[in-house]
Amino acid sequence: MKTKNLPLPKIGELKSLLIALKNDIADDYIEEGDTLPSIQVTIGANIKGEWSYQTGDNSYSGAAYRYPHWAVIQLYRRSNCLELAREIRNQLSELMQY
Repeated sequence: MKTKNLPLPKIGELKSLLIALKNDIADDYIEEGDTLPSIQVTIGANIKGEWSYQTGDNSYSGAAYRYPHWAVIQLYRRSNCLELAREIRNQLSELMQY
């Protein structure tokens, strides 16, 4: 997927954010049907290169939702943050192409 010309969040910034957010995962943050603690992370972005994030449920309020494009991932304590950063960029790239 071509992402070179799109103003996406930098992989390093996303990776650092996800690493920091792992500290917020409490033992009782277990989604229905899951067995491991995790948090949902939403990254909102626009074609100007601006972005923000929020954690928690997808209730359409918060810093990420002022942006038109959203990437949503589930973050576990043992998640590979580099892979998730790439996934976020791929999700945003697909959305920004339309």
